Amino acid sequence: MIITTVECASWADFKQSVISELFPRGSFHKGRFLFRGQGGESWKLASTFDRWFEGYKGLPTNKIGVADTLLNGFIRECELEDIPPEVRADRMMMLSLGQHHGLPTRLLDWSESPYVAAFFAFSGHIRHGNPTEANVAIWVLESGHYIWTDQHGCAIVNVPSFGNERIRNQHGRFTYLKTPASSIEEYVAHCNGDDIALRKFLVPVRDSATAMADLDAMGLSHSRIYPGLQGNAKSAEVRAILNMYAERT
Repeated sequence: MIITTVECASWADFKQSVISELFPRGSFHKGRFLFRGQGGESWKLASTFDRWFEGYKGLPTNKIGVADTLLNGFIRECELEDIPPEVRADRMMMLSLGQHHGLPTRLLDWSESPYVAAFFAFSGHIRHGNPTEANVAIWVLESGHYIWTDQHGCAIVNVPSFGNERIRNQHGRFTYLKTPASSIEEYVAHCNGDDIALRKFLVPVRDSATAMADLDAMGLSHSRIYPGLQGNAKSAEVRAILNMYAERT
Protein backbone atom coordinates (compact mmCIF):
# COMPACT_ATOMS: atom_id res chain seq x y z
CA MET A 1 0.00 0.00 0.00
CA ILE A 2 1.10 3.54 -0.73
CA ILE A 3 1.40 6.45 1.71
CA THR A 4 1.45 9.81 -0.07
CA THR A 5 2.49 13.23 1.24
CA VAL A 6 0.89 16.51 0.16
CA GLU A 7 2.97 19.57 1.06
CA CYS A 8 0.86 22.68 1.57
CA ALA A 9 2.46 26.11 1.34
CA SER A 10 0.07 27.62 3.88
CA TRP A 11 -3.12 27.09 5.89
CA ALA A 12 -5.12 28.59 3.01
CA ASP A 13 -3.43 26.15 0.65
CA PHE A 14 -4.41 23.24 2.90
CA LYS A 15 -8.08 24.27 2.95
CA GLN A 16 -8.12 24.26 -0.82
CA SER A 17 -5.94 21.18 -1.29
CA VAL A 18 -7.77 18.89 1.13
CA ILE A 19 -11.00 19.34 -0.81
CA SER A 20 -9.55 19.26 -4.34
CA GLU A 21 -7.34 16.24 -3.55
CA LEU A 22 -10.05 14.15 -1.89
CA PHE A 23 -13.22 15.41 -3.59
CA PRO A 24 -12.54 16.22 -7.28
CA ARG A 25 -16.11 17.46 -7.71
CA GLY A 26 -15.48 20.07 -5.03
CA SER A 27 -18.15 18.91 -2.57
CA PHE A 28 -17.23 17.50 0.85
CA HIS A 29 -18.73 14.08 1.58
CA LYS A 30 -18.87 13.41 5.33
CA GLY A 31 -17.77 9.95 6.40
CA ARG A 32 -15.91 8.97 3.25
CA PHE A 33 -12.57 9.93 4.80
CA LEU A 34 -11.29 10.07 8.36
CA PHE A 35 -8.78 12.67 9.54
CA ARG A 36 -6.23 12.85 12.34
CA GLY A 37 -4.12 15.89 13.23
CA GLN A 38 -0.69 15.64 14.82
CA GLY A 39 1.62 18.42 15.93
CA GLY A 40 4.66 17.15 14.05
CA GLU A 41 5.24 15.59 10.66
CA SER A 42 7.58 12.97 12.16
CA TRP A 43 5.08 11.75 14.77
CA LYS A 44 3.92 8.19 14.17
CA LEU A 45 0.31 7.05 14.07
CA ALA A 46 0.81 5.02 17.21
CA SER A 47 -1.76 4.31 19.92
CA THR A 48 -1.17 4.84 23.64
CA PHE A 49 -0.64 1.08 23.99
CA ASP A 50 1.90 0.89 21.15
CA ARG A 51 3.89 3.79 22.61
CA TRP A 52 3.69 2.19 26.07
CA PHE A 53 4.74 -1.22 24.74
CA GLU A 54 7.81 0.24 23.03
CA GLY A 55 9.42 0.49 26.47
CA TYR A 56 9.15 -3.29 26.89
CA LYS A 57 9.81 -4.44 23.32
CA GLY A 58 13.00 -6.20 24.42
CA LEU A 59 11.01 -8.62 26.55
CA PRO A 60 9.91 -11.95 25.00
CA THR A 61 6.21 -11.15 25.20
CA ASN A 62 3.19 -11.55 22.95
CA LYS A 63 2.15 -7.99 22.10
CA ILE A 64 -1.44 -8.85 21.22
CA GLY A 65 -1.74 -11.00 24.34
CA VAL A 66 -0.46 -8.15 26.53
CA ALA A 67 -3.13 -5.82 25.12
CA ASP A 68 -5.81 -8.39 26.00
CA THR A 69 -4.30 -8.85 29.46
CA LEU A 70 -4.50 -5.09 30.09
CA LEU A 71 -8.19 -4.99 29.17
CA ASN A 72 -9.00 -8.12 31.19
CA GLY A 73 -7.19 -6.65 34.18
CA PHE A 74 -9.08 -3.38 33.88
CA ILE A 75 -12.41 -5.23 33.73
CA ARG A 76 -11.52 -7.18 36.90
CA GLU A 77 -10.37 -4.04 38.73
CA CYS A 78 -13.73 -2.40 37.92
CA GLU A 79 -15.68 -5.20 39.59
CA LEU A 80 -16.93 -2.97 42.41
CA GLU A 81 -17.45 0.17 40.32
CA ASP A 82 -20.93 1.46 39.50
CA ILE A 83 -20.94 0.55 35.80
CA PRO A 84 -24.15 -0.36 33.93
CA PRO A 85 -24.38 -4.12 33.21
CA GLU A 86 -24.67 -3.56 29.45
CA VAL A 87 -21.38 -1.63 29.51
CA ARG A 88 -19.63 -4.19 31.69
CA ALA A 89 -20.67 -6.99 29.29
CA ASP A 90 -19.38 -5.19 26.17
CA ARG A 91 -15.59 -5.43 25.77
CA MET A 92 -15.47 -2.54 23.28
CA MET A 93 -17.33 -0.27 25.67
CA MET A 94 -15.01 -1.28 28.48
CA LEU A 95 -12.03 -0.63 26.22
CA SER A 96 -13.38 2.83 25.46
CA LEU A 97 -14.02 3.48 29.15
CA GLY A 98 -10.51 2.33 29.99
CA GLN A 99 -8.92 4.57 27.36
CA HIS A 100 -10.89 7.56 28.61
CA HIS A 101 -9.44 6.97 32.09
CA GLY A 102 -5.83 6.37 31.08
CA LEU A 103 -5.62 2.68 30.17
CA PRO A 104 -3.13 2.11 27.31
CA THR A 105 -5.22 0.75 24.42
CA ARG A 106 -4.79 0.13 20.70
CA LEU A 107 -7.56 2.57 19.84
CA LEU A 108 -6.41 5.60 17.83
CA ASP A 109 -8.87 8.44 17.47
CA TRP A 110 -9.83 10.04 14.15
CA SER A 111 -12.43 12.59 13.12
CA GLU A 112 -14.83 12.84 10.20
CA SER A 113 -13.87 16.53 9.96
CA PRO A 114 -10.56 17.77 8.51
CA TYR A 115 -10.96 20.93 10.56
CA VAL A 116 -11.32 19.10 13.88
CA ALA A 117 -8.13 17.24 12.92
CA ALA A 118 -6.44 20.55 12.11
CA PHE A 119 -7.50 21.90 15.51
CA PHE A 120 -5.60 19.11 17.24
CA ALA A 121 -2.60 19.57 14.97
CA PHE A 122 -2.24 23.30 15.69
CA SER A 123 -3.65 23.75 19.22
CA GLY A 124 -0.51 22.70 21.09
CA HIS A 125 1.66 25.08 19.07
CA ILE A 126 -0.47 28.14 19.70
CA ARG A 127 -0.49 27.49 23.47
CA HIS A 128 3.11 26.40 23.99
CA GLY A 129 5.11 27.86 21.10
CA ASN A 130 8.77 27.04 20.41
CA PRO A 131 8.01 24.42 17.73
CA THR A 132 10.64 21.78 17.04
CA GLU A 133 9.06 20.78 13.72
CA ALA A 134 8.44 22.86 10.61
CA ASN A 135 5.07 21.30 9.79
CA VAL A 136 2.03 19.81 11.44
CA ALA A 137 0.55 16.69 9.84
CA ILE A 138 -3.08 16.02 9.01
CA TRP A 139 -3.48 12.37 8.13
CA VAL A 140 -6.28 11.01 5.95
CA LEU A 141 -7.59 7.49 5.43
CA GLU A 142 -10.42 6.35 3.18
CA SER A 143 -12.91 4.70 5.50
CA GLY A 144 -14.28 2.30 2.87
CA HIS A 145 -10.90 0.88 1.86
CA TYR A 146 -10.74 -2.89 2.27
CA ILE A 147 -7.66 -2.87 4.55
CA TRP A 148 -9.64 -1.22 7.37
CA THR A 149 -11.33 -4.45 8.46
CA ASP A 150 -10.89 -7.03 11.20
CA GLN A 151 -9.94 -9.60 8.58
CA HIS A 152 -6.90 -7.57 7.55
CA GLY A 153 -5.96 -6.55 11.08
CA CYS A 154 -7.09 -2.97 11.61
CA ALA A 155 -10.78 -2.11 11.85
CA ILE A 156 -12.54 1.24 11.99
CA VAL A 157 -14.85 1.18 14.99
CA ASN A 158 -17.55 3.38 16.43
CA VAL A 159 -16.75 3.56 20.12
CA PRO A 160 -19.84 4.22 22.26
CA SER A 161 -19.48 7.60 23.91
CA PHE A 162 -20.80 6.34 27.28
CA GLY A 163 -21.55 9.93 28.30
CA ASN A 164 -18.27 11.20 26.81
CA GLU A 165 -19.14 14.53 25.17
CA ARG A 166 -15.66 14.76 23.65
CA ILE A 167 -16.27 11.80 21.34
CA ARG A 168 -19.52 13.37 20.15
CA ASN A 169 -18.07 16.86 19.73
CA GLN A 170 -15.03 15.63 17.85
CA HIS A 171 -17.08 13.58 15.36
CA GLY A 172 -14.92 10.73 16.56
CA ARG A 173 -14.16 7.34 15.05
CA PHE A 174 -11.31 5.00 15.94
CA THR A 175 -8.90 2.61 14.30
CA TYR A 176 -8.35 -0.58 16.29
CA LEU A 177 -5.04 -2.20 15.36
CA LYS A 178 -4.85 -5.94 16.08
CA THR A 179 -1.55 -6.96 14.45
CA PRO A 180 1.98 -6.79 15.92
CA ALA A 181 2.66 -3.60 13.91
CA SER A 182 3.81 -0.67 16.02
CA SER A 183 1.91 2.01 14.08
CA ILE A 184 -0.73 2.48 11.42
CA GLU A 185 2.00 3.34 8.90
CA GLU A 186 3.76 0.05 9.60
CA TYR A 187 0.49 -1.83 9.25
CA VAL A 188 -0.19 -0.18 5.88
CA ALA A 189 3.35 -0.92 4.67
CA HIS A 190 2.74 -4.66 5.29
CA CYS A 191 -0.51 -4.70 3.29
CA ASN A 192 -0.32 -5.79 -0.33
CA GLY A 193 -1.44 -3.44 -3.09
CA ASP A 194 -0.35 -0.36 -4.98
CA ASP A 195 -3.23 2.03 -4.28
CA ILE A 196 -3.21 4.89 -1.77
CA ALA A 197 -4.11 3.82 1.76
CA LEU A 198 -2.95 6.90 3.68
CA ARG A 199 -2.36 10.55 2.85
CA LYS A 200 -0.39 13.02 4.95
CA PHE A 201 -0.99 16.73 4.46
CA LEU A 202 1.84 18.92 5.78
CA VAL A 203 0.99 22.48 6.84
CA PRO A 204 3.54 25.03 8.15
CA VAL A 205 3.62 25.46 11.92
CA ARG A 206 4.20 29.18 11.33
CA ASP A 207 0.52 29.42 10.31
CA SER A 208 -0.69 28.26 13.74
CA ALA A 209 -2.20 31.62 14.73
CA THR A 210 -3.94 32.07 11.37
CA ALA A 211 -5.31 28.53 11.46
CA MET A 212 -6.53 28.71 15.06
CA ALA A 213 -8.24 32.07 14.49
CA ASP A 214 -9.95 30.62 11.41
CA LEU A 215 -11.00 27.49 13.30
CA ASP A 216 -12.35 29.62 16.15
CA ALA A 217 -14.51 31.43 13.61
CA MET A 218 -15.82 28.01 12.52
CA GLY A 219 -16.86 27.30 16.11
CA LEU A 220 -13.95 24.98 16.86
CA SER A 221 -12.43 26.00 20.18
CA HIS A 222 -11.24 24.27 23.33
CA SER A 223 -14.57 24.97 25.03
CA ARG A 224 -16.34 23.17 22.17
CA ILE A 225 -13.90 20.25 21.91
CA TYR A 226 -13.38 19.88 25.68
CA PRO A 227 -16.68 20.78 27.37
CA GLY A 228 -16.34 22.06 30.93
CA LEU A 229 -14.28 24.52 32.93
CA GLN A 230 -10.93 23.23 31.71
CA GLY A 231 -11.94 23.74 28.09
CA ASN A 232 -13.27 27.20 28.92
CA ALA A 233 -9.96 28.13 30.52
CA LYS A 234 -7.97 26.97 27.49
CA SER A 235 -10.31 28.85 25.14
CA ALA A 236 -9.73 32.06 27.09
CA GLU A 237 -5.97 31.48 26.95
CA VAL A 238 -5.94 30.86 23.19
CA ARG A 239 -8.10 33.90 22.42
CA ALA A 240 -5.76 36.09 24.49
CA ILE A 241 -2.81 34.75 22.51
CA LEU A 242 -4.61 35.31 19.20
CA ASN A 243 -5.39 38.89 20.25
CA MET A 244 -1.67 39.48 20.89
CA TYR A 245 -0.84 38.15 17.41
CA ALA A 246 -3.52 40.40 15.91
CA GLU A 247 -2.17 43.48 17.71
CA ARG A 248 1.34 42.71 16.52
CA THR A 249 0.22 42.78 12.91
